[in-house]
Amino acid sequence: MYKALFIVNRPDYFLSHRLALAQSLADDGYEIHIASVKHQSVSQLVSLGFHFHFVDIERGRTNPIKELFGLLSIVKLIKRLQPDIVHCITMKPVLYGGIAARLLGIRKVVVAIAGLGSVFTTDSVKNRVLRLISVQLYKLALGNARLTAIFQNKHDRAFFVERNIIPMQRTRLIKGSGVALDKFAFAPLPESGKKAVLLSARLLREKGVFEFLDAAKQVLTARTDVEFWLAGDIDPANPSSLTEQDIETWSKISGIKFLGFQSDIYNVIKASTLVVLPSYREGFPKALIEAAAVGRAIITTDVPGCEDAVINNETGFLVPVKQVDSLIEKIHYLLNHHDRCVAFGLAGRVYAENNFDISSVVLAHREIYMS
Repeated sequence: MYKALFIVNRPDYFLSHRLALAQSLADDGYEIHIASVKHQSVSQLVSLGFHFHFVDIERGRTNPIKELFGLLSIVKLIKRLQPDIVHCITMKPVLYGGIAARLLGIRKVVVAIAGLGSVFTTDSVKNRVLRLISVQLYKLALGNARLTAIFQNKHDRAFFVERNIIPMQRTRLIKGSGVALDKFAFAPLPESGKKAVLLSARLLREKGVFEFLDAAKQVLTARTDVEFWLAGDIDPANPSSLTEQDIETWSKISGIKFLGFQSDIYNVIKASTLVVLPSYREGFPKALIEAAAVGRAIITTDVPGCEDAVINNETGFLVPVKQVDSLIEKIHYLLNHHDRCVAFGLAGRVYAENNFDISSVVLAHREIYMS
């Protein structure tokens, strides 16, 4: 029996972004193995018939001794399993899984570069040092002639190719993780109650959460027909995460609601009027293609990743990054123009059907596996 090993930073991320791919392989007789950290969602993976393996690759940790043990745990796992395919997803799994697979001569290695991460998008002395180290580690991890790297947008791919981390011929471009169009069915705008402006993301600074909150505060001083919802968790392992204190402070403003992690994000999107993501940079934001599939107007930033998920002035608006005034202007405009919300939503659904169908994304991955 063929074996596929997925190495990922969190099991819940695997469930939301790669489950359809794994199920497709399982249907063809593959034995599916997932290596990640401990998380409450592991039980769901096991219930699906997948094999779970704990590896100590906590995000945000930089202790070199612990990181070495994390790398060694992946080397031991791959050596024991001898998988036919190793698929590494997100930064630390790509680095450690790529190095381990190269050392052990695995026949087929695929890595998914899902954005550049806070090390590259948030500037600090620590991150500048980590960037230098990360580039060298990427060169080592991606230097395997048997490895193919999947990028979600052309900007991230150019970053890697221009720095001679990987040659263009070993890269592929797949725009995002796809969306199940039947699960995220088109839904008309709500006809009653307050209008809801939704941000669906981890509560990180680089997701534009503080810009969203600043805009919400100012819009709420001018009108009472709207609420601002944030669907997502804080991430204590990430230094740019909001804190419990931040949530407590902002929750005191009437009209701002922190919903936490939502296992059924479809019904949250369905209950919203428009979706906003003022991110600083993305790989390809799943939240936006889900919003487009449901038929919601989108406001996002004119940055890599986000700009690819929206057709400006047709399915939503692109605004300059970190510009709260522009964000406020577009939010007011869409709240005041129901017809534009409807038109953007209808066009967004068509855009999702033509570009983001999960079956097409699965097929693109399978073609890489078989190449």
